[in-house]
Amino acid sequence: MGKGYYKTFYVTTRTNTHGREVDATIHGGSYSIPIAHIDFVTWKKNHETGEFWVKLHTISGKEIRLRVTFRELNEILQETGNENVEYKNGENENENMEY
Repeated sequence: MGKGYYKTFYVTTRTNTHGREVDATIHGGSYSIPIAHIDFVTWKKNHETGEFWVKLHTISGKEIRLRVTFRELNEILQETGNENVEYKNGENENENMEY
């Protein structure tokens, strides 16, 4: 595993008294950050393993690094961006897209 890359993450949500989700947090063994504090996400595919190296860039300028599967990448993108976002891994009309 690349130095500084976490392999696991969890997304938890908090609900208000009316049962509506009010915030979400992404966390693992030694980190925790409210999703609202993630400014943007970048990723790169490791062609040798098929995994994706993801960086969660925070508003404060720090970053959290993760090694994830294709499914987990899409989960992170949907949680941190737009629930309609889906990364297709080059399997769409832009098949020659670099990643």
